[in-house]
Amino acid sequence: MSGRDFTHDVAVIGGGPSGSTAAALLAAAGRRVVLFEKERFPRFHIGESLLPFNLDLFRRLGVLDPLKACFVEKWGVQLLSGDGSVTHHIRFEEGFEPGYPMAFQVLRSRFDEMLLHNAAARGAEVHQGHTVVEAVPSHRHGCEVVARARDGSTVTARARFLLDASGRNAFVASRRRLRVMTPTLRKAAVFAHYEGVARAAGRDAGDIVLIFLRDGWFWMIPLPDARTSVGLVTDGSVVKSSGLSPEELLETSLDRCPAARERLRDATRVSEVLAESDYSYACLEMAGDGYLLVGDAAAFIDPVFSTGVWLGMSSAEVAADMLVDALRRDDGSGESLAPRIFAGYERRVRRHVRTYSQLVTHFYSAGFMDLFLQPSARFGIREAVISLMAGMFDPPLAIRARLGYFYLAVRLQRSFNVFPRVPLMRVLEAERPS
Repeated sequence: MSGRDFTHDVAVIGGGPSGSTAAALLAAAGRRVVLFEKERFPRFHIGESLLPFNLDLFRRLGVLDPLKACFVEKWGVQLLSGDGSVTHHIRFEEGFEPGYPMAFQVLRSRFDEMLLHNAAARGAEVHQGHTVVEAVPSHRHGCEVVARARDGSTVTARARFLLDASGRNAFVASRRRLRVMTPTLRKAAVFAHYEGVARAAGRDAGDIVLIFLRDGWFWMIPLPDARTSVGLVTDGSVVKSSGLSPEELLETSLDRCPAARERLRDATRVSEVLAESDYSYACLEMAGDGYLLVGDAAAFIDPVFSTGVWLGMSSAEVAADMLVDALRRDDGSGESLAPRIFAGYERRVRRHVRTYSQLVTHFYSAGFMDLFLQPSARFGIREAVISLMAGMFDPPLAIRARLGYFYLAVRLQRSFNVFPRVPLMRVLEAERPS
């Protein structure tokens, strides 16, 4: 393809938060953007709990005020043991970084639609209900993208560059076998929406509630319209061996957990129970020949710390900003779009993923809960952990040192039980001696 053959500067696969963010920023910078989304919005999706460090990007996209008008404010996190005997309340405003005290709990059907409409309003050409069936990118020759509509018709776009924001479908990575699962984090989740779930009073009503077990954990996310997202995460092997349907698994586990059962005493399930599996992975290559992987198409981390949307949107922002600069310098040879130009993008995304993968790996190790539910007020460790939970992807040295102390204490607890233990119960397997 020669330069005059390109119908667009950038083609984006996927219209979720990552794809919509990248498309909006590129279009706002004057670039010709085409986006293909296989679904028609609104559509159901999980990942409803956002992080405070996303606020700056919401302002840049011009969606902060609409978010405030539509969704539940999230000022903290309530942590509980399964029997309710141990509780801990985290408030984001107590972290080290001022200016990030709250986030939002969103109904993803509305949230994603808002971001996609924002991308279109900024000039991106959006095709909903179009599944990309062919895209072979090259930094020298560009990429021809073929997308098929539900009626069988096709749309073809010739773009200078490809952004894959196709989520866990991972269009590029699945075809090139780039995705590598994290063997220690082979988890599964079952989840649904409920009405009538008990909430805290006042500002704390919007807090996410996390209930921790010996064999998994529950989330409870307050949503608009009096709905609450409720889910269980546990080992994938446990789900398979249980012999239960997703509905039976969720309802049974909720009933066996006193802290969860109390909150759902007057609740009614208002959606079907859905399931997901094999949570965590990363791709061998995130910046390739004529393409970048963004969001879940590049990596996915277990959702316990609600990092998914922020990781996805932040990677899309970095990708879009680098692409604007690279396209501005493009002389037609493609050298300004070569993979080496985007090495910094890959390093940054991997660093962000590594920061939270380390936290999640410790989370699932013995001893973590003993400190996490009873955090030390010494040396600023508590504030460091709060900052990380708020979405501080690039903590400065002082905070990294405090997190290092925290992880060291977890390892010591695992080996020597130097701190009081938190009693955790099982809900999916017969109780075994500690």
